[in-house]
Amino acid sequence: MLDPKPSGPASEDEDGRREPAREAPVRDSQDAPERFLRAIGKVLRDRALYPEHHPQALAGMSALGDAIAPLFAERSERTVVVIDDQVFVDDRLLGQGKSSAELARTLHERGIEVLTAQRGLTLDELRPFLDLLVGFRAGTSKPCFRSPHLVLGDVAIAAAGTAVPDAVQHLGAAVATSALRSASFEDEAKLLRDTYVDWAAVQERLLSQVDRIMSALEKNLFANVHSLIPLAELKSYDEYTYVHAINLSILTMVQAESLGFPKEAVHAFGVGALLHDVGKTQVPVDVLHKAGKLSPEEFELMKGHPAHGAALLLQHPGIPKIAAIVAYEHHLKFNHAGYPSMTRQRPQHIASRLTAISDTFDAMRSNRPYRDAMEAAQIFEIMQGNKGTDLDPTLVDHFFALMKSRKVV
Repeated sequence: MLDPKPSGPASEDEDGRREPAREAPVRDSQDAPERFLRAIGKVLRDRALYPEHHPQALAGMSALGDAIAPLFAERSERTVVVIDDQVFVDDRLLGQGKSSAELARTLHERGIEVLTAQRGLTLDELRPFLDLLVGFRAGTSKPCFRSPHLVLGDVAIAAAGTAVPDAVQHLGAAVATSALRSASFEDEAKLLRDTYVDWAAVQERLLSQVDRIMSALEKNLFANVHSLIPLAELKSYDEYTYVHAINLSILTMVQAESLGFPKEAVHAFGVGALLHDVGKTQVPVDVLHKAGKLSPEEFELMKGHPAHGAALLLQHPGIPKIAAIVAYEHHLKFNHAGYPSMTRQRPQHIASRLTAISDTFDAMRSNRPYRDAMEAAQIFEIMQGNKGTDLDPTLVDHFFALMKSRKVV
């Protein structure tokens, strides 16, 4: 899994990151599924080499038993999805190590693409499942298995009439069609429009408006970890700026959450994406809404909006400081091109890099006056070509994997 901490010393809380010592519980929770699956992989390897009651095999089973309880410390249910040689747990891509690839291959060969474990699972309940995996022979049918707290499935689960838990049905519906659904964020888009159009008038209520918008976005996004990604629907070209900002916030939070950032950081990144363009409130209206190409002088005025946005957001102590960084950096590129020009080259903050990926994806999937929305495959092909120049190649690869897990492409 990618290290969720940007390089350099950890700051206190101003940019949404935590001190290393305070991150331990979050990291333990994130590592629990990987330890559990690694323990299963070890048991399978041991069983291939030793008799079932050999001390080595028994030690592996004991380690697996110890890995069960931490798996459900913060969630009552864990869903594992296997796609090609990649393993996702609750939509989080596990590390690309040898053990993950080996387990993915083992499950895939046995026709198991979805594995849902529920709180109450015991080692005794796992034993017959492990026996099935060990006893499987190529060319035979997929193992038939029933258990109160362990359910096998695949990503082509039928939506109706299938006797599987709701979580698996939702997952099947999500990955078998599309990760994207239109959501009703009309009230939130109106609040954001008021913020962007009349910045001076909303200063006293800015924090409450941002909180209301973010509460709605997070509720829709995280109420069910297996739900489709709820992107706002663009109903008219005039509202593109506000709907686009809402979708940037959602897509950036999806990426940050899947990379393992704590909730506070996910929220801060979302606020940064939501308010990334507030600096445009300081650009003359005739320049901002000019239909034709900007003159060099007008473009220089437009290029000032990232710095304006950062300055405006820094005036509000309640807005996460990372939002000002995203506002300042959102027109920089991964290869240090773009604007504003930097006297000393440095990497963009990871929040800015995630926002750039969200921006690229949502801009191309939206209908615009000058072109229709592009298909996901075409978007990803273009983004692939921008790796290493406009976009962080590692984060683009993660974004592809995340969207692939949802069957967007």
